[in-house]
Amino acid sequence: MRVLYFCQSVDGMDGWATYTKQLADGMRRRGHEVRICTTQAQTGDLRLPPPLQMLSRPWKALFLARSVAALCRTWKPDVLHVTVEPYALMSSFLPQNLRERMILTIHGSYGIRPLQERRTRFLALRSYRAIHRFITVSRYTKEIVTAELRRRGRDTDGETFAGRTTVIHNAVPLPAPLPPKAPKEMKIILCVGGIKPRKGILEAVKACSAYKRTYGTSFRFLAVGKLGDENYVREVRTCMAEEGLQEHVTLTGPVSHEELERLYSEADLFLMPAKTTPTTFEGFGIVFLEANSRGVPCIGPRESGAAEAIDEGVSGFRVDPTNPQKIAQRIHQILDEGAIDPSHCVAWAQEHNLDTQVREVEAVYKSLDEPSQGGA
Repeated sequence: MRVLYFCQSVDGMDGWATYTKQLADGMRRRGHEVRICTTQAQTGDLRLPPPLQMLSRPWKALFLARSVAALCRTWKPDVLHVTVEPYALMSSFLPQNLRERMILTIHGSYGIRPLQERRTRFLALRSYRAIHRFITVSRYTKEIVTAELRRRGRDTDGETFAGRTTVIHNAVPLPAPLPPKAPKEMKIILCVGGIKPRKGILEAVKACSAYKRTYGTSFRFLAVGKLGDENYVREVRTCMAEEGLQEHVTLTGPVSHEELERLYSEADLFLMPAKTTPTTFEGFGIVFLEANSRGVPCIGPRESGAAEAIDEGVSGFRVDPTNPQKIAQRIHQILDEGAIDPSHCVAWAQEHNLDTQVREVEAVYKSLDEPSQGGA
């Protein structure tokens, strides 16, 4: 089988890149021929525009579709898999025979944003009707997109999408077993994600403040990731100062893969109380599994797809991001009372292994030869 992927990049550490690279590598291991179109394509190959440019300049979808159709006339893929949602806008401009071979993976917020924006809504609705198979990384994501299609499109759009969608949770590679952590006085709390409102960094800082006041345990909270909106970063730093947390909280900015591995190995808890808004949500949260695979318990939101990434009371706890005192209690249970067994975290991560994910996606590829549910 020949599989053609559309992704911004496979070199980065973001969720889009990680998902695509791991999936493409898995398909190669299973004997499939793989080709990946990115924004960094070599001279003479198909180069994609930046994905957000597809939303700000949706007319680019027509030109991208023409380039893709030309590539497919020579390479003849069996599957066209879009793993970065904005690129799906090209689908309605593709010939029917290519639309029938297309799959879109929806990771989170970008599954609904094109439907919410006036400049892209028409194309987004056409694309959802044109694409024959969808993968969502959580049941929550499937439900949110279904509801948005019901609200923005025809009466049947939501049901058609739901009938064409398979839920396949994200997966992680399993690192070599690590030795048990030695007891230490300074506990390390880790968060990996952009410093932006959706990740709940401000809520995490407030929870750390409540934990410090109530339980007094020595700790450091390390928020790893790109510093986003300056106003939000300033708000977080102001909160740190007001709560007297300058020595306890560090916004590290991006780090290398090697440094991230070191931080995971030292962490005692992973904390990311991500927030859900009408336009943004956590589609799954692979970082929770990445932490669990190293025996690190997690605390995340009880809403959004992130709830499916945490086995309540086994791999961590789900919380209300707006309740810092309750989050502090959960931090105390993990750090001071040992409420979560690290071996159970590893076992949970092992249930979400790459081989299983690849086989499930491969089954969706094979289903392209079956009649799809709903009209195009």
